[in-house]
Amino acid sequence: MIKLIFLFLIFICSLSELKADDSIFSIKNNEIFLDNDRDILDIRQQAKKIAFKNAFKILTEKILEPKDLVKISQIKDFEIENFVKDYQLQKEKISNVSYFSILDVNFNPEKINVFFSRLNIRTSTFISESYVLLPIMKKFNTFYLWEEDNYWYDYLKEEYDDKGLVKIFFPEKSHKNKLKISAKQIIEENIASLSNFLEFYKKKKALIIYVEENYNYEEKLFEVILKTKIFTNNKFSEILIIDEELFKKKTKTSQLEIIAKISIKEIENWWKKQIDLINEDSNELEEIYLSFNTQKLSESLFQENKIRQILGDDNMILTEFSDGKTIFKIFTNYKIKQLNLALEPSNIKLIPIPNKKDYFTISSY
Repeated sequence: MIKLIFLFLIFICSLSELKADDSIFSIKNNEIFLDNDRDILDIRQQAKKIAFKNAFKILTEKILEPKDLVKISQIKDFEIENFVKDYQLQKEKISNVSYFSILDVNFNPEKINVFFSRLNIRTSTFISESYVLLPIMKKFNTFYLWEEDNYWYDYLKEEYDDKGLVKIFFPEKSHKNKLKISAKQIIEENIASLSNFLEFYKKKKALIIYVEENYNYEEKLFEVILKTKIFTNNKFSEILIIDEELFKKKTKTSQLEIIAKISIKEIENWWKKQIDLINEDSNELEEIYLSFNTQKLSESLFQENKIRQILGDDNMILTEFSDGKTIFKIFTNYKIKQLNLALEPSNIKLIPIPNKKDYFTISSY
């Protein structure tokens, strides 16, 4: 009994320390350039407003689907300022003719979520598990992957934002990687070779972006073919990130740089759709039960923290606390499959308990 009370006290104290990962709401290195043509206090105030506005634009492009951005196009500066939790001036340089500053802006997640909820706009703030990028380029009947001449690799890496929702790992272009796996093996969907490659880098998923650019000498125009595949659980799945109509247009110059920019942006949008946790078929909250194994207390608290980041404190009610397990009643309109997708980066999965409807246990892997 004393042991149980002790565990319960540790559990309660730990709850107060559970916080969501707010890093997605922190927009760093906002650069502002202005003319030094008036009082410095006025210039600083204007710079702050511009930084807030630019940071809000970056944030919303990360967490909203493109179709929802137009709904907030008329938002006022004072509304944006109300969302700001705090900001830091990282650098400031003033000359006789110009003003330059760099600000980090941190938004208040709760205020942001309430605002979009009132507008009936869904947000996506869950970060993906790391994908190993395999950028294959075919040009003039030659395949490029780890070769230095693979500028498709370079274009994608240049456009990638490591502060986005999709985490991408770029293996270096090297002879060692060329020996581990080739473009031909990937194109032929050699599961064993790709699984071994991922295991070497301690990753579970791969993102394959294949581009083929051909030059039509008769028409003197470039033609592009783009294919994107995901490799996970020993399976290849083709995904459509860009409308094929875009590539039916032939161009006079190479468009690979632009296509790389669009591809990285659309991969983010693809992820948002994957992690759209709202069950549109139901307007009512469902009830499920989650059982945590508290014999490994630190692990169970870590698991609970991750669940709370997704569901929120108000949707988790403690119904049972005993020596060895805790059970929470969960109110959610989230799909289990998509909830597990959100938990993948933390190596956590919800597993149905046999013969107990709506009961799930939490497993770390």
